[in-house]
Amino acid sequence: MKKFLRRNIVVIIILLVFGAFFLYGDYQVIQNNQDIAEINNSLQEECKTKVITDEGEKKFCHEILTNKVIEPDFYSEFSEVLVWHVQTVSYFLFLIVIIPPMILICKMFRNKYIINTSLRESYRGFIKKMLFTAYKYLWILPVLIIILIIPLLMNYSLVPEYSVVYNMGWSTSLIYYPVLFFILYLLNVVILSMLYVNISLVVARFQHKFIPCIILSYIIFFSFEIFLETVVRVLILQRVFHTEIGMIFNIINILGFDDLFGIPALFIVNISFLVLSFIAVYLAYRNKEKFIISCEANN
Repeated sequence: MKKFLRRNIVVIIILLVFGAFFLYGDYQVIQNNQDIAEINNSLQEECKTKVITDEGEKKFCHEILTNKVIEPDFYSEFSEVLVWHVQTVSYFLFLIVIIPPMILICKMFRNKYIINTSLRESYRGFIKKMLFTAYKYLWILPVLIIILIIPLLMNYSLVPEYSVVYNMGWSTSLIYYPVLFFILYLLNVVILSMLYVNISLVVARFQHKFIPCIILSYIIFFSFEIFLETVVRVLILQRVFHTEIGMIFNIINILGFDDLFGIPALFIVNISFLVLSFIAVYLAYRNKEKFIISCEANN
């Protein structure tokens, strides 16, 4: 048990810290809705029992007593939590995804694993083992999202009446199919998580020290996002093609699941980025000799 905890201490800390943060966001939203409901109930009771003579107050009470109250649903509150309570950690989610695998990957490279096993294992076998190690923690962010979702599912309906009436949350018909919504949402998170890992794998090929690898990966990640936001979205798509579709060219907002231009468009964009990242990984590691030389240079 101690050995397991020692090996996975970083993952455990991530789950505890961010899980608590996500649950606190749920608590704030649920508590806020309960407070609003209590205020409405109090106003209704007051209007039922109080003798009212003022015309303005009569009109107010008539609206309170006759207007249909639409209860918030899961989708509206999930969106509320993401936008107002979880959005602040979006810039750290990249680190959540890459830190656990990069600890092991950088250790492999620093310890010259490829050199020590070259007689027993083919280079292709080494690459497969490296990729397995890199992707073995892709479950972390989906688990955190499930932690975020569970309290909302326990407190709100999956019937999206509130979301439709008040235009909150997601706009596509996908919200009428909860199981499909959850599957596609988590699949999109996994796709972007793999993109994050691939960025760090390319960096790790040339920088085997853990902390510099993480810092350089973060810089490249943000540089790519700035390029997408300024060059692709503003200069090309907005000014040349006069379209706002560049809004879905956002690799930082991994929790957003932006369906403004449809779910297929979102997946086409994100899968295209993922394919490009796989090409970059292939180009970075295709030369075995150069990679071994770089590992040999480690002290």
